[in-house]
Amino acid sequence: MDVLPLHTVAPRPAKTRIAGFEVIRALAVLGVVALHACMPYLRNPMPGLNWSVTDHSDALVDFVFWAIEVFIMPLFLVLAGYFAWQTLAHRGPGVLVKSRAKRLLVPFAFGCLVILPIDLHVWMLGWVSEGLVEPVKLRSFKFDGDLDRNLWGTCHLWFLQYLFLYVALLAGWRATQQKSRWLGRVRVSAGAVAVTLFVIAVTTLLVRPNGVWGFQHSFVPVPSKWIYSGAFFFGGVLLASADPQLRRLQSTAGRLTASAVLLLSAAVIMGRWYLAGGDGTLALFALVLLTVAAAATTTFGLLGLATRHARTVPRAVYYLAAASFWVYLVHHPLVVLVHQDLKWLMPGASPILKAALSTGLTTVVSLLTYEGLVRKTWLGRLLGLTWTMPATPPSQPGNRGIE
Repeated sequence: MDVLPLHTVAPRPAKTRIAGFEVIRALAVLGVVALHACMPYLRNPMPGLNWSVTDHSDALVDFVFWAIEVFIMPLFLVLAGYFAWQTLAHRGPGVLVKSRAKRLLVPFAFGCLVILPIDLHVWMLGWVSEGLVEPVKLRSFKFDGDLDRNLWGTCHLWFLQYLFLYVALLAGWRATQQKSRWLGRVRVSAGAVAVTLFVIAVTTLLVRPNGVWGFQHSFVPVPSKWIYSGAFFFGGVLLASADPQLRRLQSTAGRLTASAVLLLSAAVIMGRWYLAGGDGTLALFALVLLTVAAAATTTFGLLGLATRHARTVPRAVYYLAAASFWVYLVHHPLVVLVHQDLKWLMPGASPILKAALSTGLTTVVSLLTYEGLVRKTWLGRLLGLTWTMPATPPSQPGNRGIE
């Protein structure tokens, strides 16, 4: 199927597909919270990341963490690329950039000015309680060695920064294509684009495995992480262009999901071996292939299953989907506080229980703040996150948040 140029308007997803997107959005934000909730309890901690507290480790928690880490951001990125293409095809590059600037950059600025300072102080509280730094260091926030190396950056908000840059690149390409007769005649098959994106992701991860199997932190985009993540964003663009109603994706969802289970398990097993000190060029190449394949099949398998089988959405799930962007923004300092409290209040409790409690408590508190501070307030209007439950959800798409 031709991908370039965009001569025709892409069909909008059918309303029956909207329910699936809402389910995916709700599950994905729970995955992000669960990912961070597992941090103190890992057998194989993320290289380069000094979490606020450490606690007793557990092999199951470790496996769940790394499984989520492999696919959770690719899932968000593909979803974002899919809807970016829909907006581009129907309303043009100018509207795409303006709408995403408001939807992404305003919350990003709020997060940097409000959430990150809170996050930093909560983080330091944990380091002080762990005896890693002296309280006097809180006056200067200057730390020695590894503690300071990866401390400064946009933290979990990196996604918003990266995503807007992808949107700008997509819109710029479309605007250039509209003005160029040569580009207007170019035809590229969907299969060729898919293979190219896969090769880009594999190559980037070969050069910098810590794009997934490690921690990269900065105030500006890390090139390797930006390229790797961009492969999945443009994978979502490809999906919206080649299969806008997701019919082919839905028809292969079962096979994709079965493959994803095997590939994801193999990637996590090999990744944990790699983190434990495993080495070798062939082994690294196998790990990278498994990681990219697992991320792709899990992402597209989940999207296919959700949009194929979800016809209605429970009100609680629809509410979580609408609140998902806010939960994403505020959950980070909350989960760190919960970790500190659980270590002090339940020192001998199972890491599995603590990870589950961290996920649940952080989600509940995030939703309470959404209800009280955002859903019908000036802050919600500023961030574009006000929302009212429709009588028959989801007859129309809810707040698309970070799409």
